[in-house]
Parts: sequence; C-alpha cells; structure tokens
Amino acid sequence: MDYYFFDVLKMNAESKIDNKGRVCIPNEIRKLLNLKSGEKVLFQVQDDKIILRKSSSMEDFIKKSEDFSEKLKGITKEPIEFKKIFA
Repeated sequence: MDYYFFDVLKMNAESKIDNKGRVCIPNEIRKLLNLKSGEKVLFQVQDDKIILRKSSSMEDFIKKSEDFSEKLKGITKEPIEFKKIFA
C-alpha cells in the first residue's frame, strides 16, 4: 500500500489496491468503527459502488433477533407470519 487520503469532515478515504488485491483501511476509520485486526468486514456492491461494513458476529445477530422478538411480543400475542413481517 503506497498511500491513503483521509478527509476527517466527510469521513472519506482513498487507498490503493496492492498486487495481491488488498486494501488498507485507514487507522482513523478503524478507530471510528472499532475494527480490530482479524475481524471480518462485509463487502457490498451497489451499482458502481463498493460498500465496506463492519460485519456482525453471530452473537450480535442473535441479540438483535431476541430484541426484535421482544418488541413483537409487545405488539401482539398472535403469531406473525414471516412473510407478513417483511412484505
């Protein structure tokens, strides 16, 4: 990696891809998102954009699912079909 450009106000960063396809995430962004060495990140492609997100662990997913379930219980006691929730 040769260099990166960082704009603190907009939180934009630019980095070069090395010959092995690796990209360095600038330290300021790693600190902001609390990314540690060895953690997984998620790449999403939307049109001509690559979006890099902090990946959630299975434990985070389970916790969020449990929280969501509790919120649903507060709304209704009747079973809710999966299709109706996300339709």
